[in-house]
Amino acid sequence: MSNFSLLSLLSMAMVVLACSPVQTNALERLNSFDLRDAQVPPEEIFHGGPARDGIPAIDSPQFVTADSADWLKPDERVLGLSLQGTSRAYPVAILNWHEIVNDRFGERAVVVTFCPLCGSGMAFAAEVDGQALSFGVSGLLYNNDMLLYDRQSKSLWSQLMRQAISGPMGGRRLQMLALQHTSW
Repeated sequence: MSNFSLLSLLSMAMVVLACSPVQTNALERLNSFDLRDAQVPPEEIFHGGPARDGIPAIDSPQFVTADSADWLKPDERVLGLSLQGTSRAYPVAILNWHEIVNDRFGERAVVVTFCPLCGSGMAFAAEVDGQALSFGVSGLLYNNDMLLYDRQSKSLWSQLMRQAISGPMGGRRLQMLALQHTSW
């Protein structure tokens, strides 16, 4: 075998070997999340565009009375949540830009989520195993729906599946709350 052929063969082998770990690592980590223990196929989790928290969740939202919300038109979509005798409206126009609202009804932690890509709005009790959780936007998608993450354990949660799909909370489920999709 000539020196040129041997050099070409070695070069091609190095390229193949160099590419393999990159592909494996890409399936193990995405947007800084560890996917090695994912409960869904990691190759079906996609980067949605923004980095982790590139879309800021709302923490401790401020509300106004219905009479003061004159900027909302009667046909504008809102997500309505009623708990412990208190009702709140979360305008979809705001959720389009934030996707997640970490809120409290008295001592009860809740999270209101909205995926602009598929139009799904869901609310959950933000507590698992007695631990209150707050959530952020992961920037990742599974089945074209948002994946949120809890800031405490960095576990990824599927909005539509209502469960953690990777991380220390993997397999645990969120309690869904009745959320009304309606107009103002």
